[in-house]
Amino acid sequence: MRRTLAALLAVCLALGLAGCGGPEPDPTGTPEPTPTPFSEPVPSHPPEAAAFTLAYDPNASMDPIRGDSQVNRELIGLVYQGLYGLDNDFQPRPVLCQSSQVSEDGLTWVFRLAGGILFSDGTPLTADYVANALNAARTSSVYSSRLAAVTGITAGDGAVTITLSAPNGDLPALLDVPVTLEREGAIARGTGCYQFQRREDGELYLGVNPYHAGGVPPFAEIPLIQVTTADERTSAFNTGQVTAVTTDLTGSYALGYTGSCETVDYPTTDLLYVGFQTGRGPCRSAMVRLALSRAFDRAALVSALLAGRGEASSLPVSPRSADHAAGSALAPDHDEAAAAALLDEAGYYLDREDNLRYDRSEPLTLTLLVNSDSETKQDIAKRLAEDLGRLGVTVRVTSMAWAEYLPALSAGEFDLYIGETILPGDFDFSVLLTGQLNYGGYQGEELPQLLSAWRSASGEERPAAAARLWEKFAQEVPFAPLCFKNGSLLIRWGMASNLQPTRANPFYRIEEWAVTR
Repeated sequence: MRRTLAALLAVCLALGLAGCGGPEPDPTGTPEPTPTPFSEPVPSHPPEAAAFTLAYDPNASMDPIRGDSQVNRELIGLVYQGLYGLDNDFQPRPVLCQSSQVSEDGLTWVFRLAGGILFSDGTPLTADYVANALNAARTSSVYSSRLAAVTGITAGDGAVTITLSAPNGDLPALLDVPVTLEREGAIARGTGCYQFQRREDGELYLGVNPYHAGGVPPFAEIPLIQVTTADERTSAFNTGQVTAVTTDLTGSYALGYTGSCETVDYPTTDLLYVGFQTGRGPCRSAMVRLALSRAFDRAALVSALLAGRGEASSLPVSPRSADHAAGSALAPDHDEAAAAALLDEAGYYLDREDNLRYDRSEPLTLTLLVNSDSETKQDIAKRLAEDLGRLGVTVRVTSMAWAEYLPALSAGEFDLYIGETILPGDFDFSVLLTGQLNYGGYQGEELPQLLSAWRSASGEERPAAAARLWEKFAQEVPFAPLCFKNGSLLIRWGMASNLQPTRANPFYRIEEWAVTR
């Protein structure tokens, strides 16, 4: 069994991609078109008894809004639902919401709730419960950044009203916040297909929610196995105590997983990118930045260094998103000839004797910072240096431990750096442009304005706003996106099929799973 998964994971350089950003850190007017609701599956069988078990950390909070334990957060999608859920094309699908309406100025949204929704104890869902959950999320470390533009949330007459400080035409993409029914001293209840329950001995497990409005889930119950460290979680999976986990197969713990299992990848908003020092040095020139970006072979990088577990992109939006298409021709990818021509135009000539580029008598030399705690990032830095080396650009790769790397970024002591951050569901990349991750000091005015206009746009206006944004982004290149990484759901071999994990819910549409043992 050990050899089976070892062979599978050998292609994955599980080498830890430590990021430089934190988790996401997510009336009147013209009616907003509402996406097609989820199609509810029609169960063809009752719940089956099967040895399907998951992990949880008893020492961490079980609060789905305030708790930040990765292990416990994997369970959220089984127990709780939000107004919307994001699918793997990052489109918001209504769950607890029936319809939405936005005011003409884009600052007021009204979300009318679906009828007949009950919590797992039979309590009807009301607008007050939704408003309470969203207001709690505004002060949660997990969700506060995505809701920073929210100025008020009120409930009334079966609807929730959200007011904003700035328009956001894709606000539903941020509203997968779990809606809860809280009771003092108890784990909050939800409207999902399962509910937290305790046995007589105090052991926690997931039991079927009899009031769930969707289809019948495939397992009559899901025992929960206690783990308090990452090593314990790995061991529990390897020994079969836990039958499913999520992981980053390019991360440091991936090779710890062994045994016979299946792997199902899912797209994320985890952006890997190259940052530029735009305040001084060669990269203060937008033409140089564009040349460097055109030199990066993103597809080869994803294939060779991430074992295909990512999606190459020269734009800060996933290729799966509809908004990416508007810029695919405006921000072309790898082209060494075009990169060389841009460097020529920027004044860096190629000396045919030593095959190096010069500005007058000085060779074009760049310092590339990378976090030494991540071997994968170091490999990426080496590959990018090779890409630039073929153009005659000398790159000095400087590896630093995280304790040194972050201060060096803050001080701007670089020409280039390898970075990673998790963007919210609407792909707002303001944090890299004008926020705390703007280590390179980018100060352009038009690009932030176009970003704001794109975020404000909806309906038929959105593609045109996206095209204007991506055209300017391709001209300025304040940073160079490389790819969006994939996450992976590992499940014991032969346990189930028709798995459909998403970044927010690894057990998305579990009612449609086909249990095979």
